[in-house]
Amino acid sequence: MPRIYDITRPLQPGMPVWPGDRPYERSWTSLLRDGASCNVGHLAMSCHAGTHFDAPWHFDDAGATVERVPLDACIGPAVVVPLARLAEARGERVLVRSGGRAASPEAIERLPPLKLYGTDAASVDPADSTAFATHRTLQRRGTVILEGLDLEHVPDGEYQLVALPLKLVGMDGAPARAVLLAP
Repeated sequence: MPRIYDITRPLQPGMPVWPGDRPYERSWTSLLRDGASCNVGHLAMSCHAGTHFDAPWHFDDAGATVERVPLDACIGPAVVVPLARLAEARGERVLVRSGGRAASPEAIERLPPLKLYGTDAASVDPADSTAFATHRTLQRRGTVILEGLDLEHVPDGEYQLVALPLKLVGMDGAPARAVLLAP
């Protein structure tokens, strides 16, 4: 059995969200302890909380919504690299340990064609960006964007990625459960 790295950030009350986004909230519709027949919870949150996919529609009204993200981009060989070694990354799926920084659009342009680009940062763009040039560069290249990964305990190297967005019809993004399988 290969080693499994869960690279999903937990969704929980008080977790950081992008400035202006709705914070993660949970509550209970019914609870066994209150005499209900079962426990039933409900959630309210931004589609971009924690580990999540950005759909092309996030920055382009003509772009695909999240249920149309190509699933073959979300499953398959992936490489984990630090941002400082991004130029050396080879493969169709690249996951970047960013140290809180973002790759420039120029650095993205120099990469071979990618099916998926993932980052441990909250966004592929800097937090103060208003142009979102890296998002737009990845979208123009047809690259699926996965943000908010937890790569802290994952060594650099090659893995199998399994990360699927929730099938939220008509939405600009979706939470994901993401794992890496070590060889």
